[in-house]
Amino acid sequence: MESRRSLYAAGFVGPSISYIFNVLAFTGQFDVGQWAVFAALFLAVFFGFEKFMEWAETLEPA
Repeated sequence: MESRRSLYAAGFVGPSISYIFNVLAFTGQFDVGQWAVFAALFLAVFFGFEKFMEWAETLEPA
């Protein structure tokens, strides 16, 4: 469980920092609301992809 927590933390911090720097570079403004929406959608897709990969592994022949 510890490795999954580290994976989610790294998967959240990296894209969040990238988003923040890109928004600041191109617009010069940072909106916490927009970042929260981005973070929520990103984590939802991240979680969904993890579940998809678990499901796909069950289809592989042994």
